[in-house]
Amino acid sequence: MLKLLHILGWLIVMFGVVTQQDTAAAFDERVEFYVNQVKPLLQTKCYACHGAINQEAGLRLDTGASIRQGGDSGPAIDLQDVNASLLLQRITATDPDERMPPESDALTTDQIEVITKWIREGGHAPENEPPQVDPAKHWAFQPLGIVEPPDLAETHPVDAFIRKRLNQAGFKLAQPTDATSLVRRLFFDLHGLPPTPDEIEQFEKAFAHDPQSATRELVNRLLDSPRYGERWAQHWLDIVRYADTDGFEVNTPRPNAWPYRDYVIRAFNDDKPYDQFVFEQLAGDSVGEDAATGFLVAAAALLPGQIGKDEASKRLARQDALDEMIVGTSGTFLGLTVGCARCHDHKFDPISQRDYYAMQAFFAGVEYGDRPLKDESQQQREAESAKLAPQIAALTKKL
Repeated sequence: MLKLLHILGWLIVMFGVVTQQDTAAAFDERVEFYVNQVKPLLQTKCYACHGAINQEAGLRLDTGASIRQGGDSGPAIDLQDVNASLLLQRITATDPDERMPPESDALTTDQIEVITKWIREGGHAPENEPPQVDPAKHWAFQPLGIVEPPDLAETHPVDAFIRKRLNQAGFKLAQPTDATSLVRRLFFDLHGLPPTPDEIEQFEKAFAHDPQSATRELVNRLLDSPRYGERWAQHWLDIVRYADTDGFEVNTPRPNAWPYRDYVIRAFNDDKPYDQFVFEQLAGDSVGEDAATGFLVAAAALLPGQIGKDEASKRLARQDALDEMIVGTSGTFLGLTVGCARCHDHKFDPISQRDYYAMQAFFAGVEYGDRPLKDESQQQREAESAKLAPQIAALTKKL
């Protein structure tokens, strides 16, 4: 009898365990269905009006909990009566004033079935599901504050921050390098070219006598060289998408693109303050730096012969040109690709269509094309050219 009771008890326990496992598996599948099917659909169709930035009618749809809580009209889903769910009623409505989403394509039959199935099976979602973060609260959009460097025995505050992070990760600084490796690193980093054998030998001798003075002198010499600006201007020109051709299918050469390139090289060699560097590229013609405004038209551009002759094509080409200026400006100086807002509000960045077209207004008077330069460097070149004119005339006559 005891054996029979023991066996029965064992069967009950096993049955209970199996039932719990089956229930857990089913629950996990329902949660997985929400994460993989329902949430991406709501994110695409609903977050613009019912997410972290906007909560029309007090409704958020970015977590299962907020959906069950609902908004001003009550819970968005009804687990007892699926057809009574406000969410389902609004996405299936035929009245344009009632249907959601209001200004984009209606949900397809398959998409509606996804929402219906999710509600019918209990509206499951992950526990402690984090809501969508308000993009305006992202760290990149917060005001800069004064941060005291770590209290470490370092000669420079930046070194103190680096040392603190290395300590946290359990790493140590690399050992000081030898003179040959150091001189090569400095040349490649600041000039992009290797040192000559004579330059290596000279540095090695000076380094053996006084490492700090030798290194300081070499760094200053490399920074003072015109090669420094040529090396580091390349990085900036890549950021602004500079090219000596117009791009697209024809890729026509731009014979007068070089003044902007030379401006960037001079700016690096002159150690121009960054705020001035930015201002001159946006409005340099107002402060005697005409060449700097080449930034606005540095990217690819359609030429007149590549644009349709009908008015619609001309308007589209003009909008495309303005868009290039906006995308280039925002990507270069703000680190944001605001081009998406040409057609819709950003879903995850605090950039709206209103912001986009307000920004476009600043560039509305800019056109692609050539014009005489009036900056100081151009005047110097013209003066030097004038001095050479008599020699050129004499050589021409002799030929």
